[in-house]
Amino acid sequence: MDFPYLAVLWNQRDPEQAQAAVLLLGMPCLRAWHPVLQRDGIAVYAEKPSAPYLTAEPLSHGRGSMLGVVFDRKGNRRMCGRELNEDLGLAQAGAGAIYHLTQNYWGTYVALISNPHSGEWWVVRDCSGMIPSYYMTVRGITLISSDVRNFLALADRRGEPDSIPPFEINWEYIAGFLAYSQLQIRETGLKNVFELLAGEILSNCGGRLGVKLAWNPATFADPEPCESLDLRCEELRNTAQSCIDAWAGIHDWIVHSLSGGFDSSLVLGLLRHAPKRPHVVCVNRYSTGPAEDERRYARIAANTAHTSLVEWPWEFGHHAIDASCLRLAPRAKPTITALLRPLEAPFFAALKAAQRFDAIWSGEGGDHLFLALNTDLTVVDFLRNRGLCSGLVDVLRDTARLTGRSIPHLSWDALSAVIHGEPSDIATPALSNSFLAASDSHRDDLRAYIQHPWANATKTVPPGKRQQIILLAEVLHRLRPLPDSLESTELQPLLSQPLVEQCLRIPIYELLSGGRTRGLARRTFANYVPAEIINRELKGQTTHHVLGLLHKSSSFVTELILNGTLAQKGLLNCEALQPLVSGTIPLETSRLFPLLACVAAEAWVRTWLDIDIVR
Repeated sequence: MDFPYLAVLWNQRDPEQAQAAVLLLGMPCLRAWHPVLQRDGIAVYAEKPSAPYLTAEPLSHGRGSMLGVVFDRKGNRRMCGRELNEDLGLAQAGAGAIYHLTQNYWGTYVALISNPHSGEWWVVRDCSGMIPSYYMTVRGITLISSDVRNFLALADRRGEPDSIPPFEINWEYIAGFLAYSQLQIRETGLKNVFELLAGEILSNCGGRLGVKLAWNPATFADPEPCESLDLRCEELRNTAQSCIDAWAGIHDWIVHSLSGGFDSSLVLGLLRHAPKRPHVVCVNRYSTGPAEDERRYARIAANTAHTSLVEWPWEFGHHAIDASCLRLAPRAKPTITALLRPLEAPFFAALKAAQRFDAIWSGEGGDHLFLALNTDLTVVDFLRNRGLCSGLVDVLRDTARLTGRSIPHLSWDALSAVIHGEPSDIATPALSNSFLAASDSHRDDLRAYIQHPWANATKTVPPGKRQQIILLAEVLHRLRPLPDSLESTELQPLLSQPLVEQCLRIPIYELLSGGRTRGLARRTFANYVPAEIINRELKGQTTHHVLGLLHKSSSFVTELILNGTLAQKGLLNCEALQPLVSGTIPLETSRLFPLLACVAAEAWVRTWLDIDIVR
């Protein structure tokens, strides 16, 4: 979700920082911004956000600013600036205000809080991760923004004392992305530019810059005993409905991306029960490949919800990767999404011309919350949580149905894991299919480098729940809106903090009850999702479509990556890449996204190297 903002924070008591801040804030490029807050030690600017419900609210007495939208936990009511300023809990010293914020409110926001007396400050990004937040420090001054291009604007006068020094490519991060395209860490593709991850707090206390968790998923992963699955269902249903109610209450018109799968159909079903229901138009994307045409299910969901459905083929408009990918807006991190989304510009343009809407909704995150995962760690988690008791038989039976493994084998492996130690690679992404040219010793360092901070924060959590948390960390950062594009209005309502916390409280053996992926959710929302979709076992995909896209683009892709910057720097295994991009041997599905990562990284690097203040 795009919310253009720029914050400048410094210690006014430090003469050098204060002088540097005066020079920086006097740069002409800041005159076009709307000032939200300006006082000694902090300046916050904002532009018109992509969604009308996003606001920039200054806090009283110059204590900071709240960017985004905030709901009250008790009534899921949107809070206005006056109400936030009247909340005595938010008027506490920094740490106290942050705890009060995360415990009593939720939404999608970046909160900037400062102490006018001590010069200390704190920046909090909520755990939904919907509003981006990048930061860098220059001469003691910290810059924070939703778009790294705002840093570039402050660096466009090389050599002058008030400008930012030239940027440098962070090649270690590029290697990490090539190894694992779902990479979600604080470092970015630029040296000294970092991302504040979802649920984190950036602070400057006592003159020291630090990052820690303001919201820790591990605190919700200690399940409380539950009398029955029916009670779990009721709690889950109520929480999901209240989150959708809150979001629906601030929208008038929405476009809903309805794939025909469980999660997008559930969002639509929950919308039907919202007290204030916005006008909804559903859009289904389809292709001709295997499992890529889900229009039958989308039509069922739309008809059940009494909403209109627009069907668009994936092949709509120009569809090939070409030199236009080298002209993308500079971003802090390469992503495959950023590479492919511009190809859909004709679709988004047609959608914008045909429909009026405040936001594009989706069911993103349902796989991770409700658990679309085939795993035998359910048994290990049950033994960790409850030990040897009567319920173990049911869990073993469910897991055998889910995985196709025998109960004796499941029992032996689970007991062995509990007695001798649990699997050590749960939080370590596999690197076997990447095209990164790296030695075995380098790969060991790389595995540690690419781990999300939650991997260390959740070491005491049972392994199955820990695996869910690591997967959740990936999806919370997956949607980084492309600047100046229609998809910057996208909203993922299932990734609302109360629902995320509720699903983390539920053990995975309950989430997978009945031996089915999303077992508990299927049971919980049986009256919200049509039976034909509830009973689906296969998930739609776009693999065939993307393979066709690469085939159309083979000449350009071959030249781009085999003779590109990454190959020249020795980062790519060109021997393995050459037969795949040339079509000499077929491309296996498991290597599709590693190949796209090479294309995305090369395009990203060239975009930045074309800027004269980057080296």
